Amino acid sequence: MSLKRNTLYNLLGSILPMFIGMVTVPIYLRTIGDARYGVLALVWLFLGYFGLFDPGISRAATYHIARLHKPEQTKERESVFWTALLVNLGFGLVGGIAVYLAARPVFMTTFKMPENMRAEVMASLPWLASSVPISIVTGMIGGAVQARERFASYNIVGVVGAILSQIVPLAVAKFHGPNLEWLIAAVLITRIVSAAPYCFTLWTAMPLFKGGGYDRRLVKPLFSYGGWITVTNLLNPILTTADRMLVGSVLNAQAVAFYSVPFNLVSRASVIPGSLQTSLFPRLSQASTPEESGKLAYSAVAALAAVMTPICVIGIASMPIFMRLWVGSSFADHSWGVGVVLLIGIWLNALGYIPYGQLQAMEKPDVVAKFHAIELVPFLGVLWLGLHFFGLIGAAWAWTFRMAIDSALLFAVGSKINGWTRVLTGLGLVLLAAVFPPQKILSVRTLIELAIIAVSIVWSLRISPAVGKLLRLKFGSKGPSQEVVA
Repeated sequence: MSLKRNTLYNLLGSILPMFIGMVTVPIYLRTIGDARYGVLALVWLFLGYFGLFDPGISRAATYHIARLHKPEQTKERESVFWTALLVNLGFGLVGGIAVYLAARPVFMTTFKMPENMRAEVMASLPWLASSVPISIVTGMIGGAVQARERFASYNIVGVVGAILSQIVPLAVAKFHGPNLEWLIAAVLITRIVSAAPYCFTLWTAMPLFKGGGYDRRLVKPLFSYGGWITVTNLLNPILTTADRMLVGSVLNAQAVAFYSVPFNLVSRASVIPGSLQTSLFPRLSQASTPEESGKLAYSAVAALAAVMTPICVIGIASMPIFMRLWVGSSFADHSWGVGVVLLIGIWLNALGYIPYGQLQAMEKPDVVAKFHAIELVPFLGVLWLGLHFFGLIGAAWAWTFRMAIDSALLFAVGSKINGWTRVLTGLGLVLLAAVFPPQKILSVRTLIELAIIAVSIVWSLRISPAVGKLLRLKFGSKGPSQEVVA
């Protein structure tokens, strides 16, 4: 199966819902208001913390199913799936109970929000609780489909579900009113219905009912791999959402909207490294030597740098003007600077996806978990100081600083990713662009940004042999590929 084709499927599966989201965000803001949108963002962030009730079994099952890729291993694959699914279902039910018990004290005392919205969140507790087992089981099924490299079917189902989960709640808000209980219920019901086709996709990908079943002997190896993933699942929600949580606690719900909208916008760029890493993980899991794994990883890192550098530079250059056109001048004045800073972190985080996936594919998930544990306290400290002294921009810089540390640690221990420092010129171009974001279309800053964009495109076309080969195929050039030492 083609790695390029699988990556393209994953990329399209992420980009299409992204465009729907960009269209619907301004409509949501107008329909339900800044404060209610901020509260809704806090609800989803709160639910993200309960991903810890997936004890790493989904990722462990994906790893083991990917390794059992031979036709004669059908029974073994199926046994891994059923064992992992039943274990995950049990943890998901416990997680649902935990959400129901924890949500009331958290939302009653932690976040600043209007009392009527607080009451709406409390009324939605049964829906929030049921979302945990549903999410964990759906993730398990999707991981099995990915392990079998059925990315086309996986992404078709995912795209339809993502689009419906954006449009259906918006329709409810337009015709029934912006009550949060109805919006949350609409999102969860839509996700349940749209996830059902994954079961049919899995049936054809595994296939199922070929003699395999629950095998208690598989529980220990699943937990031995997944135990460290559990640590990551425990820490990662704190690391990835603490900025918005603290904004909601220290400032207010409206400030969460000012931060969340640019964060959600720029984080869409992560679909590119995410798509590549998802496609690459089964191949990295099957790599026979560290050298083979390192060669695959470096090629992916160079290609990501070639793609992400001009994207981030263009995003920074257009951020102030785009935000004003997208969500209005008043909202944009509070948020465009946050987007510029976060894009620097997005570039850093994008490259870290590859050694992150490589370490898990080499049965070293403990390294990633240990790094997250090391980062937690310093990040929270820097985040608190940044938020108190510099407001939303300080929170954005704290998040970006953590991305820099995290990626540096991952590359330091990644196996045989030789020469990865060559791509750091791309980071220099992104940082340079962040100095000159123009406020007007016609300005000196605009000319400077155009020059930086041109340089970033030229550099990107030369840093990655894979990108160069793609262009030669596209335009018919027969010259040798070149790689620049940056």
